[in-house]
Amino acid sequence: MASHHGHKHGDHSAAFDFAEAAPRFKERAAAEAAKYRRLAERLTAPGDRVVADIGCGAASMAFALAEVLPDAQVAAVDAEPAMLDLVRERAAETGAAVRAAQASVDDADALAAAVGGPADLLWAGHVIHHAADPQAALDNLAGLLAPGGRLAIGEGGTAPQYLPWHVGVGDPGLELRLIEAGSRRLQGETHEHGSTPLAYGWNLALERAGLTEVREVNELDATPAPLEGAQLRHALESLRTRADWFEHYLSEDDKAAWSRLLDDNGPDWLGNRRDLRHLSIDTYFIAVRA
Repeated sequence: MASHHGHKHGDHSAAFDFAEAAPRFKERAAAEAAKYRRLAERLTAPGDRVVADIGCGAASMAFALAEVLPDAQVAAVDAEPAMLDLVRERAAETGAAVRAAQASVDDADALAAAVGGPADLLWAGHVIHHAADPQAALDNLAGLLAPGGRLAIGEGGTAPQYLPWHVGVGDPGLELRLIEAGSRRLQGETHEHGSTPLAYGWNLALERAGLTEVREVNELDATPAPLEGAQLRHALESLRTRADWFEHYLSEDDKAAWSRLLDDNGPDWLGNRRDLRHLSIDTYFIAVRA
C-alpha cells in the first residue's frame, strides 16, 4: 500500500499507522481466506508462472495464488515494511512460497524489480486509488505484463453494511455516517499524498493503459440476519476497525454511540443483537495485454 504524508484533519493525519494495524490485517486475512481462494481460482490460468499481489497488505491474494499455482513465482509487493514483515511471518507459519518485495505503486522501477519479470497475472486490490497518479500506476502495471497477461484490480463496489437504519443508540443513519467518514478520510489521504483522483471509471482507465478485453465483475454478499459465529465476529471486528480508523471524522455524538455499541461488557453491545446482516458488493476489473 502506498504511503501518505502531509495534510491533516485538525491535529490528526489521515495516513494509516500500518505497524499498529498489522494484527488486524492478519485477522482479516484469515477471515477472508476462502473468498480469496475462490477469486484466485477465477483469475488464474494453468500456464501462469509469474504472478504478484500489488499493494498486498496481509497478502491474502498472494497466499491464495501460491495455493492455486504451486509452481508459480508469487510476489507479495507493498510499500509498507510492516506489511512485508507480516507477509514473511505468514509465509513462515504456512510454508507458502510467497516472496515479499518492497515497492510503491508510484515507483515504476521498484515495482518492476519487485515483480521480477513479465507477469502472467497482476492483482492490485484496493490500492490503485491511493496512488499519486492512478492512471500512471495502471500504465506502469500494464507495462509489466507479458503478452496475454492479465491485470485485475479490486476497485469500486460498496462498503459493507451490517446494521438497521436505527439501532436505538445515537441518531438514525449511524452506519451510513461511518461510511461517509471513511470517504472523508480517503479524501484527506489524497490531499496528504498529493493525489489526483480519476475523473472517469476504472474500465476507461484500463483502456487508456492500453489493455483490452476489459470486463467488470460484481460479487454480492447478502447474508441475512441474524449473523452468528464467525460471521458475527467478522462484522463486529469490521465495525470496530472502521470506527477506530475513521474516529477523527465522526461527530462526538456518533463516537459516543459507537463506543456504547462496541463495548462487549455494556448493555448495548451489538454482539447481543439478532438483527445484524451483511450486505456488500465487491467489484473488480480484469483486462488483458494484447
